[in-house]
Parts: sequence; structure tokens; C-alpha cells
Amino acid sequence: MIRLVPAWLEKYDEFWEAIKRRNLFFIKLRYVAVVMLLLFNFLLEKVIDLHFTDEQHLIILILTLFLLIYNILIHFARKFLKNIAMTFNPLQLSLLQIVVDLTILTSLVYVTGGIESPLKLFFIFHIIIGSLILPGYVIYLITSLSILAVTAISYLEYYTYIPHFAFGGLYETPLYDNPQYIIMRLIVLGLMMFISAYLTNRIAHQLYAQEKQLMEALDEISKSEVQKQKYIMGVVHEIKTPIAATKSILTLITDGFVGEISQQVKEKLNRAIIRTTESLGMINSILRISRLRLLGERSSEEVDIYKLVEDLLEENRERLKEKSIKVYKESKGIKKSVIRGDKFLLQLAVSNIISNAIKYTNENGKIWITLEYSDEFLVLSVCDDGIGVEDSDIEKIFENYYRAKNIKTEYQEGAGVGLSLVKEIIVQHRGEITVQSPSPIGTEENPGTCFKVKLPYSFKEVDKMKKESVAVKGGV
Repeated sequence: MIRLVPAWLEKYDEFWEAIKRRNLFFIKLRYVAVVMLLLFNFLLEKVIDLHFTDEQHLIILILTLFLLIYNILIHFARKFLKNIAMTFNPLQLSLLQIVVDLTILTSLVYVTGGIESPLKLFFIFHIIIGSLILPGYVIYLITSLSILAVTAISYLEYYTYIPHFAFGGLYETPLYDNPQYIIMRLIVLGLMMFISAYLTNRIAHQLYAQEKQLMEALDEISKSEVQKQKYIMGVVHEIKTPIAATKSILTLITDGFVGEISQQVKEKLNRAIIRTTESLGMINSILRISRLRLLGERSSEEVDIYKLVEDLLEENRERLKEKSIKVYKESKGIKKSVIRGDKFLLQLAVSNIISNAIKYTNENGKIWITLEYSDEFLVLSVCDDGIGVEDSDIEKIFENYYRAKNIKTEYQEGAGVGLSLVKEIIVQHRGEITVQSPSPIGTEENPGTCFKVKLPYSFKEVDKMKKESVAVKGGV
């Protein structure tokens, strides 16, 4: 197998996508060529005073049909090619297309006059296209072989080893047996093809060189970003220590180890403990998310969503009790709550949704959690009768760093990154998340919000992404 892809491009997805787009463009262009050949074969001589023999018409028709069939096969087969350098990949397909196209073109040139045929100018067109995609040595080889093919046809026609097909009476005097004409045409055609190949390939080479520099720069930026994230992780981890110590001290005070305190002071300290607990939770999430994104850690395991919800409600029991929020749970359909996914990510997503429901629900409010089961999907709904979301904010609520207007004014904590992360996790699991406000259990005073998460039971796509990620890192 000919190696056409430089090593540094093998893992560059954009390169492969560009080749695929070009291949598809060539395929569509070839359909146009089929139509043009049919028009050329059957209608041109009615418009212009040209006369082809029946044999020429038949050969051109056969070549046109071959081009159509081959193009349909290529169109179908291109979908199954993999972006692996040493296999039959999209770039190998480009080479195959150019070789077959030039072979058909050579046959068309021969049957329409050989050295006299105007169609030989299409060699230049194909060489320019090939020079944009293929390495220099390959395109120069193809150019040389194309010129040799035209030279061979001219030689064989000149010495009458093969019959000459005239281009429909275009020339009053035959030129295929004129040595000066043949030599001059071959020299001009050869120069034009090599110059076109050189200039186009040079431009393409410069573009690839610039892309290589950009990729190297991006790699350096990525490495710097990794170092920065590791530094931030270290700093955040250090911040965790004094917050944990603060929580311990506050707990000692509220438990009466340093003497009696008033009920009013105790309530304030309990609120402080809740806030420090939330802060520790956020820090732990930041550390785990950073580790996940830096190291590409992603697992696939059985996750019981029902139990996950139960555990999260238990973790938030004190917050629910503090605000006197009632939680209602409901299951619909045959219970099948175990799905396949990344437990940490799913826990993070559901935790964020439930935490938001608690945070933005007023005292004596209610939260309704519903699990619906089907053969293919599990649907989790978390609805509350809290402050709700304004209509203008619904479409933007999953954007990074976006916080709804009513949240900005009434609730100061939060950076606005939670829901964007939740959506990212759900999408990674090939699921969907939607938001509705007012919620079905809301009131006019407290419209509430309802988040609905739809998850497939299978995690095949994420397993596939994980394998591909490992393959790329391993240099497969």
C-alpha cells in the first residue's frame, strides 16, 4: 500500500474530513461529466458541423456508461472507508479516482482524434486537481505517465499501428501524421501539465506546511493548558484544606464543645456549615472534572438511576429539611432503572439538577421526581415550584457562564457553568435534556422549572468513543 499521508497528518481529523469532502465533490462533478459526455456524443454534431462514425459513438457511449457505473460504486464505497494511513483510506480513494479518470480520458482522447483531440486539455484539469491532494512525487509520476500515454497514441497512429479516429472533420487536413505538429503539441502539453503540477503542488505544500505549524502551535498551547490546569488543580486542592478546617471548627461550635451559644447564632452557623459543605462539593467536582478532561478518563458501567437519585436525596436531606421542601417520587412503566454509562458523570449531572431544584425552590415548596421506563429509554423528570425561568432565558440556560436574570438578582452564588456541563454529559451519553418553565406543578406566584433527561440504556457510542480515544493516544 502506497503511503500518501505524512505522519503528522494521520491524527488530524480535519485533514481526513477535507479529503472526504473533496472526494464527494469529485463524485458529483463526475455525474456532470457523464451528462456532458452524453450531450457531446449525441447532440454536439447537431449543433456544430461535426461527423463521428458509428464506432466512435459506440466507444464514447461505452466509456460514458463505465464512468457512470464506476462513479456509483465509488459513491457507495466511500462511506465505509476508515481514516487509517496504511489501509485503503479516503486519500487512496482520491488516487484511484484520478488514475481511473485519466485512463478514461486517455481513451476518449484517442477515440476523438488522438493528438488532434481538444479533449486532451482536460489532462491539465485533472493534474491540477491531483496536485491539490496528492504528494508531489505521485502527481509528477501520474503527469509523466499521462504524457507518455498521449505520446504512445501519437506514435502508434503516426506509424499506423493503430487506426486514427478523426475529430468529426474538425480539421480539413489531418495533422496526426505531421511530425512538427505532433512534437510541438506534445511539448506544449507536457510543459503545461508539469508547470500546472509544480505550481499547484507548491501552493498545496505551503498550505500543508502552514497547517503543520498551526498544529504544532496548538499542541504547544494544549500542553501549556494542561500545565495550567494541573497548577489550578493544585491550588484548588490547597483551598479545600482551610474550607474543610473551617467546617470542622463550625461543627465543634454548633455541637457545644466550646460552650453554649444562642439559638440565633446556632442557626447562622448551621447556614455557614451548609455553605462550606456546598463549597467542598463544588471543589471536589472541579477537581474530578478537571481530572476527567485532562486525562480523558471515562468509564462504562451499570448505573442504577433510581438508587442514584435516592442517594442524592439522602445527601441533600439537611438542605431539604432546612427549607421544609417536600419531595415526591413516582415511577412509570416496568421498572428498569439500570442503564450503562459513566457513573461519576451521570451522578454529577443528576446532582446538579436536583441541587438546582432545591436551591431555587422557596421554603415549604415541593419537588416532584419522576422516572419513566421504556424498552429503549429511561426518562428522568425533576420538577419544582420554585422561582422558574423567564421565557427569554430558556434558550440560553445551557450556555457556558450564563445565568438567568431572576437568578442573578435573587441568588448570588454560582458561576453559571453547571447546566452547560450537565448538557455536555447527557449528550456524551447520546441522551437529550429539555427544560420547561413554568413547570407542571408550578403556580402563578411560583412558576417553577422542570428538567427532563432522556437516556438510552445502551452506552455503545461512548464505549466506541473511549476506544477511539485510546487508539489515538496509542498512535494506532
